[in-house]
Amino acid sequence: MTDTKKILLDFLDTVLDDRGYKQRDVHVNEMKTDGNNYTSALFTINVKTEEKELKLFAKVAQIGKEMRAIANADKLFKTEKFVYNKLIHLYNNLQKHLDEEHKFMFPEFYGFHDEYGKETILLEDLNESGYKPHNRLKSMNWDQGRVGVEYLARFHALSFKLSKSDPDGFAKIANQMAYTINSEAANENTINQFIEMVENAVKVLKHEHREKVRNFMYNPNLFDKYNKPLSTPALVHGDYRLSNLLFKRKGHGLSAVVVDYQTVHTGCPVADLFYFIFMGSDEHFRRLYYDKLVNHYYTSLEEALQRLAVDPVEVYPRESFESDLKELLPFVVQTAVLTLPLVVVESESAPKWDSEGADFSTIILKPTALYIQRFTGIINDLIRWGAI
Repeated sequence: MTDTKKILLDFLDTVLDDRGYKQRDVHVNEMKTDGNNYTSALFTINVKTEEKELKLFAKVAQIGKEMRAIANADKLFKTEKFVYNKLIHLYNNLQKHLDEEHKFMFPEFYGFHDEYGKETILLEDLNESGYKPHNRLKSMNWDQGRVGVEYLARFHALSFKLSKSDPDGFAKIANQMAYTINSEAANENTINQFIEMVENAVKVLKHEHREKVRNFMYNPNLFDKYNKPLSTPALVHGDYRLSNLLFKRKGHGLSAVVVDYQTVHTGCPVADLFYFIFMGSDEHFRRLYYDKLVNHYYTSLEEALQRLAVDPVEVYPRESFESDLKELLPFVVQTAVLTLPLVVVESESAPKWDSEGADFSTIILKPTALYIQRFTGIINDLIRWGAI
């Protein structure tokens, strides 16, 4: 039995005892992460009791000491605990008057174990309810993009509603959830590895584009705006990409549930929007739908705010949204260089962070054909739009 499986079973016993399921038959199956998760081992669980059958999903911390520091994993686990233990309750209370069709739905939460090195979260298994993940190596289609930005707008609308209904409470949470970088994990070695990442990306570009990307990435103030609020602070997801959405077809419609709240922080709503679009689409899709998708996000945000009895002009007017779009667009380069390689890595090449020997070098991946296609497409767009 693996250490993570034993940790899970011990915690599961506590949760099931607390819920009164004394007689039960438990089966646990470890899943392959396939590049979808780097900090945890993943499990599906089937629990048969006299009263009911439970289908559960669990994540158990599995990350080496050095990568734990580099990834700021202490903060990630703490954030996820806060979201499920507190923020979701606040948000569900704000939207309790809405019909199910217009709510932002969260997975059912069963418990969180916060012992250092054994952090475990237990949730419903959404796959058993018919929700399925998107293939992260394929570009989104319009239907997925449309639904994705609708749910993103609902998530941001709840943050704006909280800031209006409880300004002091929101300010306290916003301060607590400020984005931080673990600067203590940086050293000469990691700086050199950062340069290697940049150069690996730059060398796949046309010669006339390379210096534009280098000049941006080697700006000493590069991280000043990274994941920070601009015009209007909001609680943002931070890792809002296709593989963190599960989709379910309902007749001719499509619904979704958003997962993985480890990176929630106080930031700019547009950062989530850009992350979703550029990490999940190719150049062809954006030529067809980029403007339409951006406009659909803001229209969906207006509608979500109005359902929550909030005037969009008071919390995030169109002028502020447009200003944030323009100011943040160049920073898509940063995400494309540092994050896109991990998003589109082939499963067999996905880095392993669970060993004590894992370090920053595991993030330096050889450019694949898919990465080259996606990255050059992003740079082509940004140059064509005059962003860089």
